[in-house]
Amino acid sequence: MSDDQGILLFLAAGIAVLGLIAVIGIVSSRRRRASGAPVWTASIDYLGDQPYVVSSNAELGDAAQWQLFRERFPVGSEATIPAAPGEDGTRTLHVSAVKRSLRADWPTARVGFTAYFAEYDRTEFPASYTASGSKQVAGVDADAEGLTVRDSRGASIWSSPWTALTFSNGNDLILKNAGSTIRIDAAVADGVPLEELVIKYGTFVQMHF
Repeated sequence: MSDDQGILLFLAAGIAVLGLIAVIGIVSSRRRRASGAPVWTASIDYLGDQPYVVSSNAELGDAAQWQLFRERFPVGSEATIPAAPGEDGTRTLHVSAVKRSLRADWPTARVGFTAYFAEYDRTEFPASYTASGSKQVAGVDADAEGLTVRDSRGASIWSSPWTALTFSNGNDLILKNAGSTIRIDAAVADGVPLEELVIKYGTFVQMHF
């Protein structure tokens, strides 16, 4: 057997193994969905000193997985999580909201789920961001009531209360109020990305593709 033939056989074997792994993964995921088991795992992440629960990815259209997450972290329930970084033990917090957000874009759209705690609600406000985007965007102000987008002169060009805000978070933020849409590029103030506030206080609707 020539060296070239040996290399080709080695590559073919590698491709076959990768294909088998992919098939096993797909079958396993389908079995978990069929059995009503989560296909995601949950862990604690931090935004500054604010803890929140974050899931691994799930398929965008998998309503059953979203329901399982909400059942595991129902609004109003207690959750025992590790103590603050640098401290020992655990602490009990209260779930105030569960949200979805986009994790991966076309052609394999994936979403993630988050659960937030009442003890940290609205602690991020007020916040002001320098930003760019459509409609002469120069900055964004966020407070407990909602978002205000301003131009370079400081004039308001778009706003929405949190209760009416829907969003899609792809390579930029698409924000929609009751009547109009605006695009915002990534922006960070005091270490808190605008995207994180929008995920926490807005409502996800896929608008990127």
